[in-house]
Amino acid sequence: MQPSTGVPAIAGRTPIACLNCASAKTGCDKTVPCSRCAEKNLPCEARFARRQAKIGARSKSFSNIPAQQQRSSPPISHNSVPEIPKQESEPPMPSNNNVLDPQLQGVSQAETDFSMPALQMPGGSYGTPPNGTLHGHGMDTMCLDNDMEVYHDFGLWNSYPPDIDSMFPGSGMEAQMSLPSFIDMGTSSSASDAMASTSMDTSLSTHTRSTSIASHSDRHGSQSVEMAMPILLRDTMVPEFEVVVAAEAAWPLARCNRPIFSGSCPRTAIVHLENLEQHSKDSSTWKLLDHNIATAEVDHKYEISVVPLNASSRDRILAITQGFLHTALETHRGGLQRWRQASIPGGFNFLVLPPSRVLEYFLRSYVLSLAPYYTLVHGGTLDPNEVMLNNQASTLLLLLAIAYGAAALPTAEARCLTAGLTETCRISLFHIIEKDVELSADPVVLRCALLFTILGAWSGDAWHMNIAMGQRGMYLAMLKHAGMLEPAPPMNFSNLSTSTELIWREWQQREGKSRLVYNWVMVDQELSLFHDTAPILSITELETPMPGSEALWLAKDSSEWLTALQQQQQHQHQHASPSSGANGGGADWMNPNSNSLGVPPLTPSLCDLFQDMLHDNINRRYDKLSPLQLKLLLHPLQSLLCHLRQVLSCFSDFFGSRRGTRTVTKASTLLRLEEVQSLLQNWYELCLVHAKNDPTCPVTRANLVLYHLISLNALTSFPEIERLARKESFDGSSRELSIRHKRCIHQPEEATIHCGQIIRLICSMPREGRPHWWSAAIYRAALILWVDSLSRMDQNAQRLDKGQIFAIDSVMLDDPAVVSYLWSGEGIPVLTKVGAGMNGQTHFKLLPDEILGHSIELLGQGVALRVSDGIKRKLQELRKNWSLESTVVVAHM
Repeated sequence: MQPSTGVPAIAGRTPIACLNCASAKTGCDKTVPCSRCAEKNLPCEARFARRQAKIGARSKSFSNIPAQQQRSSPPISHNSVPEIPKQESEPPMPSNNNVLDPQLQGVSQAETDFSMPALQMPGGSYGTPPNGTLHGHGMDTMCLDNDMEVYHDFGLWNSYPPDIDSMFPGSGMEAQMSLPSFIDMGTSSSASDAMASTSMDTSLSTHTRSTSIASHSDRHGSQSVEMAMPILLRDTMVPEFEVVVAAEAAWPLARCNRPIFSGSCPRTAIVHLENLEQHSKDSSTWKLLDHNIATAEVDHKYEISVVPLNASSRDRILAITQGFLHTALETHRGGLQRWRQASIPGGFNFLVLPPSRVLEYFLRSYVLSLAPYYTLVHGGTLDPNEVMLNNQASTLLLLLAIAYGAAALPTAEARCLTAGLTETCRISLFHIIEKDVELSADPVVLRCALLFTILGAWSGDAWHMNIAMGQRGMYLAMLKHAGMLEPAPPMNFSNLSTSTELIWREWQQREGKSRLVYNWVMVDQELSLFHDTAPILSITELETPMPGSEALWLAKDSSEWLTALQQQQQHQHQHASPSSGANGGGADWMNPNSNSLGVPPLTPSLCDLFQDMLHDNINRRYDKLSPLQLKLLLHPLQSLLCHLRQVLSCFSDFFGSRRGTRTVTKASTLLRLEEVQSLLQNWYELCLVHAKNDPTCPVTRANLVLYHLISLNALTSFPEIERLARKESFDGSSRELSIRHKRCIHQPEEATIHCGQIIRLICSMPREGRPHWWSAAIYRAALILWVDSLSRMDQNAQRLDKGQIFAIDSVMLDDPAVVSYLWSGEGIPVLTKVGAGMNGQTHFKLLPDEILGHSIELLGQGVALRVSDGIKRKLQELRKNWSLESTVVVAHM
């Protein structure tokens, strides 16, 4: 073994990590040979920071500026970034456009003279380049020369081959492939805990269209550095990758600002995978999650319990997940990259998952957040150990459930786990189906596809959102081709000696398939609503029976199931009418106590139920529809309305009031639109029965929000609203605004009331357990109110408001003030300020800037999901874009 010697002194140059350590992305003590090379008997080649003389000159000139002036100085061009000079009492720190607190402790002088400080993080750096590598010259230090540009435009990422670093090691091309930075978005409690423990790499970018390079932590020779919060970004959000923030413009929804498309969208999938890979290089990487869940435990009052994970199941999850992650990384990196990773010492490590206690918390969070809306867990118990006894698809299902539960924990580590597992499971799910096409009809695989679609479509990551929307059609086709939409024959047990256990098992299997189908129906309806597209499934295809009673589904054994069955039988006989049909009590039930079997009759299909609604037979044939059945009825109503809106959008004047100019097609379409609105009103009256009996039912609340959103689609054109928000074909004149407003909103008063009800219902929901689309609902209500307020600005300035003030987010639809406002237009609609007390509520008028500011505050009231943070940033950008424009519009009115 070679003796370690110091690095030869070279005037004006600072030693950095040797070539081997830089290639392996590990720490280096910067001796020759370093301890790692000496231990592995490798040739050690020293490296030095470049062009230190020029940097030193800049640092010297910058030292003449007082410290206080440095902190308050305006942003500096990224081509020449000065440094704070060295002082005896305070180590030096490189400066960039972001204003940072210079009180950094524990940084060695060699690392802070002229190079980017190493940020300590369990498992290495928190970001990786788009091609997945970080090695070679110039990557251990921030190169600040004008002729060495380190900022790389997002739109040019795809112009470089993914394996160019493998073909040209140590070239200047590597230095140009910059690392997506990690933006700290604020001072929330969970984020501050993460920052305090220095578990995140908070390298900050100086440009919204560029990325930064951060050196990896030196575990052997350097101490950790605590990076202060930036004061330029004041949002109370979880720290986020800049590449993810930049890709938000490519979302398939919430497009109120100028969009970008897939050809120029940053690559985020590999960032999430390598982020998870980096976290898996250290056994202590998930300790902060364990601390966070101890302070974030919620009272899970839902009736589904979670069985603890045993050691054997955890080992199986770990082994299978490691294979999944390797497959995903190989898919993104390609062959040359795989060869390179295998040839480098200290490459990918064994996968490290969070502790079992954390995984169980995520499963409970999954049950609390998703199970009330998509009931797929039978027996009232989720047992991950039982799930793991099956095949790889079952492991995928469990991992997706963990990822969904982790998404509700507002920390950077939880987001790392969610995004990494989502992409890992997506690729493995596709490979499983590709290897065995028969699995396309497997209920477990289709449940995995359902969870991925929900998780991806509402992930807040552009890649996952777009691919989930693209692949949902494929998964729905698999569901259809598997025959699961077809009518099911009645259960027939000719042998009276058949045990209740066998009947229960058979019913459970059929019920599970029915719930799988109709969960897909609900997802199809929700995605079509929020993306302003037509549902994929047709109502005439949905002939399989709808799910039965929740009491039967949640029964823990056959005896409990039989008891619930008998109770249901007695209730239906008491409320049966002579003309009752399916599910109305007209079927004959056998008495299990007299050597005969009680078999539940088939429930109606959604197609049957919708036909009864069209014929106005609901009240006559059904005692009371369940919240789940009411939610399913929204699918055909949404489909009808979507097609009518598409036809109306083809007319230039939309809802033109001049009868003489209407064509037959337009008149008939408007008449059909009124018919759909009448059906929606009938649906609302049916739902009010549940809302009055159980006001806190999460499904009923979510149903009412969806109802108001669908009703808004009958009154507004949301794609037109977003076009106006983006100022497409808008000259800024009051005349143009008036024309565009008519195309955006048909009945402003009614639309205002619906928006207020959406806000009221969502604010009444508990923070934990809200539907995953709640932030998108707030966004749509906010934009409709905002566009309407733009057109009313001149009226508000010129007229005297008459009538009483009423808060649209506090009153019910039957309130006298609402009725007066809808019929005569009298009344002053306002919104309640966030945090206003019940006794001393304060309100504000519906003005554009006030509405956007209020909506941004509302988004901060719920759990900080990645999608809600992204929508919040979009509204902030919209508010900024129109802050001056709205004043110009008023001036021309």
